[in-house]
Amino acid sequence: MIETMIQLIPITLVGLVYAAIVFVVARKRRINPWGWTIGSLVPGIGLIVAGIFWILTLLSVLDRLDKLETSGQF
Repeated sequence: MIETMIQLIPITLVGLVYAAIVFVVARKRRINPWGWTIGSLVPGIGLIVAGIFWILTLLSVLDRLDKLETSGQF
């Protein structure tokens, strides 16, 4: 049993680092950082939630670039 718990330590640490990054990016985007962070920490579902978060972030950046191009400031 202890061997199984020891095997889970690396993925848990990676998940915590990933959740911290999601928190910082969500706060900078001015969206609910706690919801996205907690969602990304849920085992199994967290990967899907985090993937959706990164896709939405990418689309947000692309929308801002499109606004800059159409306004002539870019």
